[in-house]
Amino acid sequence: MMTRRQWFGWMGAGVGAAALWMFAEDADAGPRRRHRRRVRRRIRRRIRRRVVRRVVFGRPFWVVPVGIAVGWELMDNDRVVVVKETKIVEKETQKVEVLVVVDSSGNTEEIEVVREDNAENGAELEGSTLEDGDNSPSIEVEVEVEVED
Repeated sequence: MMTRRQWFGWMGAGVGAAALWMFAEDADAGPRRRHRRRVRRRIRRRIRRRVVRRVVFGRPFWVVPVGIAVGWELMDNDRVVVVKETKIVEKETQKVEVLVVVDSSGNTEEIEVVREDNAENGAELEGSTLEDGDNSPSIEVEVEVEVED
């Protein structure tokens, strides 16, 4: 005959063995992964607009928005340049506006432009992220980023 102590001993051992068998895979899982959560952050992006090419007076010009400023990004097909300077120069007895731009490889170029607002160059595109010390014209946007705790 089995006593109460023996019965509870066998039952406890059985429940313990069942728990070990059920949760054995968790013990072999390795180190725990860190918990990640999504956080909304405000960042500053350059103003980027698309340009259109047009031939005026027999020369190619870029059609840019009227409000263009130093620090804006301009996109022509797949090429993105940053405006470094605007100036007016005289070419063939005509005054022409020229933008001094720098591309991603650091090459500086002067491009003749015509200022005009239209549907193509009025659409806002997602510009590159600005550093904290840069005071170029920008748009402030909220983005979601994953942060580890």
